[in-house]
Amino acid sequence: MKQYNYIFWDFDGTLVNTIKGTREAATYALNKFGIEEHNEELGKIFCGPPLKESFKKFGLCDEQISKAISFYRQYQFENTIEINEVYSGINEVLEKLKEKGKILIIATAKYEETAIKILKCLKIYKYFNFVYGVTEKSERITKKDILSYALNNLNNIENEKCIMIGDRSSDIIAGKANNMDTVGVLYGIDNKEMLEKAGATFLVNIPLDILRIIE
Repeated sequence: MKQYNYIFWDFDGTLVNTIKGTREAATYALNKFGIEEHNEELGKIFCGPPLKESFKKFGLCDEQISKAISFYRQYQFENTIEINEVYSGINEVLEKLKEKGKILIIATAKYEETAIKILKCLKIYKYFNFVYGVTEKSERITKKDILSYALNNLNNIENEKCIMIGDRSSDIIAGKANNMDTVGVLYGIDNKEMLEKAGATFLVNIPLDILRIIE
């Protein structure tokens, strides 16, 4: 089995269950434009993909989408941090990987500042060497772009020693596009068929199974 030294993590649906907070933030932002959305799946719709893609599904124009993203991020940052939950087993996985000297990196389409705030609130920020996400000034939006940016900032690392862990097809596709193996987690949002179709190298049912692959 390969030796993976650089472990890249998706955030929403992989490390942290953010569906409730995401649903609240999306509902708030859509209400600003007179859209009352009561779909219980709203949190899943907005977890993972770039926000622009998600808001576009509700008929907003580019100018409205830009404002909606600002409303969403502000609400999420100020009102939903404490309702997020770490998936069972994640703390143990992170602890053991750090003990083995692995470099843990987050690559998320979430607003970087919000991700860091949640990590600190949940007391798992200490495990990560780097956190890469969306920022106000960056042009990186897709998971592929964010992962590429992260790799470029980690000079002279071998892609065959990297692995990307995520719950969405976009995580798997991004990992493959950056020439690394991938782990699709089945406790998040996308199902087994979707992750297999995306080409996941490995699939796991629970976080603790990740140790079997990386150790």
